[in-house]
Amino acid sequence: MKNTAVKTDNELVKYIKEVGESNFKKCFQCGTCSAVCPLSTEDRPFPRKEMIMAGWGMKEQLISDLDPWLCYYCGECSKNCPRKAEPGELMMSLRRFLISAYDWTGISKLLYKSKYAEYIAILIVALGVLIEWAILFGLHPAAGATLEQAVSPDKIDYFFDWPITVFLGVMLTSFIYNMFRKTVLSDAGVKIPLKLYFTEAWSLMFNFFTQYRYAKCDDSEEKASKKLTEGKYNFWLTHLFLMISYVILFVGIVFFLDWFQDENSLPYLHIILFDYFASIGLIFGTLYFMVKRLTKKIERSKFSHHTDWMFVILLFLTGVSGVILRASIVYNYSVSTIFYIYLVHLMILFPMLVIEVPFSKWSHLAYRPVAIYFANLKEKAKSLNNANTEIS
Repeated sequence: MKNTAVKTDNELVKYIKEVGESNFKKCFQCGTCSAVCPLSTEDRPFPRKEMIMAGWGMKEQLISDLDPWLCYYCGECSKNCPRKAEPGELMMSLRRFLISAYDWTGISKLLYKSKYAEYIAILIVALGVLIEWAILFGLHPAAGATLEQAVSPDKIDYFFDWPITVFLGVMLTSFIYNMFRKTVLSDAGVKIPLKLYFTEAWSLMFNFFTQYRYAKCDDSEEKASKKLTEGKYNFWLTHLFLMISYVILFVGIVFFLDWFQDENSLPYLHIILFDYFASIGLIFGTLYFMVKRLTKKIERSKFSHHTDWMFVILLFLTGVSGVILRASIVYNYSVSTIFYIYLVHLMILFPMLVIEVPFSKWSHLAYRPVAIYFANLKEKAKSLNNANTEIS
């Protein structure tokens, strides 16, 4: 039998403790966590496997591991752990570690280790927005100017919306490629046929737009209608509502800013899609998660990292300031009033986009469905390889 040396990293153990509340060193490998997890399988026995790797500081193995993203933190593992080792919180800590591992800039690691670094980064971005606004539009509108003259939609597009869209696209694409390289390409035992990348793409789209894996955290045999009435789908549906609201607002403002700034353009679209659905979704969703974090009544909300709070607060303030801005336009407030509300809104929005989306909590929105896609690719490729081996 061949002996395999395991390289351990004590700094990894220290880092995991810094970015989470798990007592993973208490684990004595009873296996209860994986046994009660509704998402764990025989082939993917998380979180027990991760408890072992974290305890031993197995950095390389953890970086190549997709399972922390397949955990949706239902909390059953932590609730049933006889040692109170908080395996669910460990998986959350590992997701923070993995975000840092995919991020080649090193910013994520800095933000997770220091709340002051996050505060400073947010202030720097907000100050940058203020400076850019002052250069483009000045610090007060010209007398008698219309809103379009005072705040040109074209300039907002060219100097704010499009640059941030390109920035987010470049950052997230490069991080996801890094994830692909570390989790798929690094696995020499799996050769993925090109065809699979296309045939399995449905899982990426399905899981992004439905977040359905949250619903599978309750594996009871009750009918879906009963689970719905008993509130067992509340977390999933609220998360989905929040995500869709965010995507609608982002796409709408980046690509259809002229409509947003004009109180007369497509009024029914604004009223139904932006003013009601997306705005309510953003504000209600963030309030829901803030209450859960404050009350700590469910396992997945017992522990909150400073980045969790900053993300939800910025998202809430983005929603509120956006509603106030939209209302000021619809109800024909003075141009100077709208001018300053617009500036404040962007000074909240852009730190959330620049800091929280690529480097912090909101990146889960991209990594989770991508991880399911990568896991499906590897599993299907292994099945095909095994079938070909049996035939030959």
